[in-house]
Parts: sequence; C-alpha cells; structure tokens
Amino acid sequence: MKKPLNILVINTDWRDIFGTSFQELSDKLERDQLRPDFNNFFFFSWSTVSYFKKRDERFSSVHMKTMWRSFKPFMDLISVVMVPLTIRRSGFKPDVIFIYDLGFVIPAKILKWMYGSTIVLCMTNMPEVYSRTRRFGWIKGLYSSLLERLFARRVDVGYTINATMKEYLARTGLPENKIKVFASDTIFRDRKHIEQAQAGKVREKYGIQDDQKIILSVGRLEAEKDHPRLLKIFSKLDKSFVLIILGRGSLLEELQELARTLGIADRVIFTGFVHREEIWDYYQDADLFILLSTAEALGLVFWEAMYVGVPVIGSQAPGIVETVGKDGERGRLIQEEESFESIKQKIDFCLNEGEARNAMTVRAKEYVLEQLANKLTINDVI
Repeated sequence: MKKPLNILVINTDWRDIFGTSFQELSDKLERDQLRPDFNNFFFFSWSTVSYFKKRDERFSSVHMKTMWRSFKPFMDLISVVMVPLTIRRSGFKPDVIFIYDLGFVIPAKILKWMYGSTIVLCMTNMPEVYSRTRRFGWIKGLYSSLLERLFARRVDVGYTINATMKEYLARTGLPENKIKVFASDTIFRDRKHIEQAQAGKVREKYGIQDDQKIILSVGRLEAEKDHPRLLKIFSKLDKSFVLIILGRGSLLEELQELARTLGIADRVIFTGFVHREEIWDYYQDADLFILLSTAEALGLVFWEAMYVGVPVIGSQAPGIVETVGKDGERGRLIQEEESFESIKQKIDFCLNEGEARNAMTVRAKEYVLEQLANKLTINDVI
C-alpha cells in the first residue's frame, strides 16, 4: 500500500475555515484530489486571526494574522522568511509543498532545499486575467504577470483542471510534461447532497409560482462574472421569469442598486453564500443556468448544472467555451455584442423541450461524466 504524503499547504484563509468550517476545507481538499482521507496536512495560512491548531493527528495549521492583505507584494515578501521559519519550528517535514499562488514560490523553494520536497503549483484560474478585472486592475495585473514570468517555470509540477488552463500554464514557460490535469470534482463529492435535493424547495422558500421560470446564476459577485450584463438582459424579459444569483462578493450593493434602477428588484434574488448541501436544491428547481463571465478558467458550476440536466448558457470565456463546446453542442454561447433578440431565441431554445434541446442536455451530462472519469490524484502525480 502506498504511504500517505506529508503535504504542506501555503495559502490564505481570510474566512478562517480551518477553525470555523473544517468540513468546507476538507471538501476543497477532496475537490482538488488531495486525498484528505489518506494524506497528512500542515497549513501555513495568512489570515485575519493567529493561532496554532490541530484537528487530529493528520491536520494542523498555523494561522498568522496580517494587516497586508490588500498589499500582496509585501505579504509575499515576508512569506520568504516567515513560512520556512514556521515550518522548521513545527517539525513537519513535507513531501509535497502545495501552493495556489505564485507569490509563495520563493518560500517553497527554500523549503525544497531544506527537505527535498516536491513543489506543486495548483492553478485553477488565470491570475493575470482575473487581476485586471478588479479595482486597480492594471497594477494587480502587472504584478500577476511578473510573478508568472519569473516563477511559474520554477515549480516541479503544474497541477490544473483542464486543457484551457494547461495551455495557460504552458504559456508561462512551464514545460508541458510537468503539467498534470486532474478533475476538479464537486459532483462525486456531493453525491449525498444530490440524492437528498428536493424539487420545489426553493420555489416554496421564495414564493415563486409554478408557472414562473427560474434562471439560476452561481458565482462570486466580482467584476469578472459580469453580473451587470446578466441583469440588463434579464430586465428585458417579462415577469414570468425570476433570476436567482448565488454567491457573495464586493459588488453586492452595487448590483442590488442596479436591479432597483432597472425595475427588476422584485424578481431578482441575491441569496449570498449557500452551503454545498443546499446548492443542489437550487439546481433542482432551475429551468435555465446562465453565467456570462468575462474570464473563466473552467466554471465548475456549469458542470454541476449540466450533470443534473439543466440547460446552460455561457459567455465566450475560454474555460466556458471548452466546457460548452460549439454553440448548441452542450449548451448555448452568447457573443459579446449579441442582440437581445438573438439571446432571447437561445433562452427560448433552452426552455422549450424538443429533440435538439434534449439531445444537447444529454451530451452535456455525458461530457461531465467523461471529465469525471479522470481519477488522477496528488498521490498518483508524486
């Protein structure tokens, strides 16, 4: 039998999920194929709190409070000293140093020199692209671009989620033979929640009538998800439609104000954060799923909707196009400057059952199952 790996995870944990919602953390490890049922983990996490905690013999964490959350270059700089020093004091000897952020490559290299560890960079989004959509985006994008060009090729393994991200990593200079693709799986992990999901529960919760159509969108309320465009499209649909948006983020108040301005506040529901055991109830009651991101590496929420048979509409973001395929193959795609009349035709196609629409949703589920057949884990890679 293979031995468990000692995995050091260097990350940020601003919500302190290690201390307050450990199951959520375990779910994320399972999603990323890190075998939380088998391997041993030590976390170094920049956070809003400071502590050392052990969950059991296999999970420990040092959380270190920082005031430099908004000034990432300085946080990356002090990590060069604080991370190796903390790990040396802990006595934890990592086989794997697992990072989600290129800013942690230098402390990871120091630890590799100390312990002979393998550095694994897990990249599930496009840092430079995402950064440019945020406030002070040109500065953040420039810094992300600098990190990619300096450090991406210095890791031992690029660990990523699909062909779109493999190509993105390769453009940073990381050799393709060092890039491994795993299935970021929230579906098999959530199988109990899926089995227990109840149709009608969400309609009852929000008083949505049976003859009203539910459009569902799931994603953080941040600029790259382009919720304003979705709200503007939705404002042109009649009152037989209800829009439910799952997720939280910095743009909540701005989006609520836009909904009021467009006169649709009574038909738009912002749910905030929804726990995994509840999210499948929303998919059960959804008639259509729409996400119009300007930047998207994969869009796991598309997989989730497609798996349960909900027709999907997405933007031309590379990860969405890879998932949906050509327009009409596994879902519908909307061009950046597409007219409302054309968009409405695609919405109607998805809502009205017919041979072409039903075949599309069947192909969508088959595609998801094909992707989930990839059982590569971090243990296989190492």
